[in-house]
Amino acid sequence: MKSLVIYYSLTGKTKLVSEIIAEALDSALLEIEETSLRKLGHLTYLTGAFAAITNRGSKINPIDIDLEQIETIFIGSPIWASRPTPAINSFIYQTNFEGKSVIPFLTMGGDKSDKALKNITTKIEKRRGQVISSFTIQTYNFTDDEVRAKSKDAIKEYLK
Repeated sequence: MKSLVIYYSLTGKTKLVSEIIAEALDSALLEIEETSLRKLGHLTYLTGAFAAITNRGSKINPIDIDLEQIETIFIGSPIWASRPTPAINSFIYQTNFEGKSVIPFLTMGGDKSDKALKNITTKIEKRRGQVISSFTIQTYNFTDDEVRAKSKDAIKEYLK
């Protein structure tokens, strides 16, 4: 099974989770990058949250990968205002997932993820993807080692 782990990460936590998943599955790893880099700060979170709430996308750099040979796609995003990030929205809106198994995974600060998982699942299904599983990992106030351990546990669950 050929798989791809594609993600957006502002703080590095989603990137860390994505790297663990890609390593465990021997998958290709691809980062989605916005054309204008966001700088961390209150305004960044405010504008990003507004865009996420309204299901907007952002301008992203072109994705240079042929999805034809990929069977399973893991899509990683932080949760912003109970939604996936604008960069992930853009990737989903631009992608035809027909014939692909998709597994969204979300990183978050809080413990409420149902709304975000439903939102991303609906978007993927509208683009003809079959969501076969999903998971979330709390990352806020956790060390990188703790996030690594949580990520390894999550991928072990998937592999069962």
